[in-house]
Amino acid sequence: MRHYITPLLSNTALCTSMYQLDFHLDDIDSPPRPGQFFTVRITDSFVPLLRRPFAFSRFDVTDNSASCIYQVRGNGTKLLSTLGKETPLDIIAPLGKPFPLPQSHQRPLLVAGGIGLSPILFLADELQRLGADYRLAFGCRSAAYLPDAVFENRPVAFCTDDGSREFHGTAIDYLKTIAPSLPPDTVLYCCGPYPMLHGCQAVARNRNLRCYVAMEQVMACGVGACMGCAVRTRGHQSYVRACKDGPVFDAREIEWE
Repeated sequence: MRHYITPLLSNTALCTSMYQLDFHLDDIDSPPRPGQFFTVRITDSFVPLLRRPFAFSRFDVTDNSASCIYQVRGNGTKLLSTLGKETPLDIIAPLGKPFPLPQSHQRPLLVAGGIGLSPILFLADELQRLGADYRLAFGCRSAAYLPDAVFENRPVAFCTDDGSREFHGTAIDYLKTIAPSLPPDTVLYCCGPYPMLHGCQAVARNRNLRCYVAMEQVMACGVGACMGCAVRTRGHQSYVRACKDGPVFDAREIEWE
């Protein structure tokens, strides 16, 4: 984990309310891995007061360039979307624990919903680099919320709530449809809204599949100090911190009910 002041390379609109942020992390000691995140202070003023967390969607070790995909959802991300090239970014990275990579005999199935796309794309790139045969499902409200450019040459199934692109229904509806045909060595990797993650866990439990989830929690500090991102778990330790102990967890560890 290090603190960086780095110029913004680009801030590109991908589709309705979704943007891609590109920047460098020069002289980084430990390159980010899929599932890890960074926090950014968007302005020097007190509004917004807290840093914002974003998952990496890409990191290139050849030039230390990084990206994330984010969605405009509130004042902080609205301000972020207005920042132009060369704007200094105040970043702390990398943070959190990454996705564990599948074993050679396992078949990864990646599931993303809405703003959960960023870490799943990073994982897809890593699996492709390793030569792993993966599948990807992405769910959103409608085709207007599909950032087509980032899916080029990827084995992806699109799921739209209104049926405007490919499968008519949510990513969980799609997962339930294909669940009976999933091989027993399938491993689910998921990021998205809590109901989607809960649904992925339920499918994995019913089919006795391993499932890893990247939890989308509100993070105030991002380093485990404030306990504002507590996640309820099973066993002797009733709560863990999404930012420090996660954000990636084995779905069996989470108390979903």
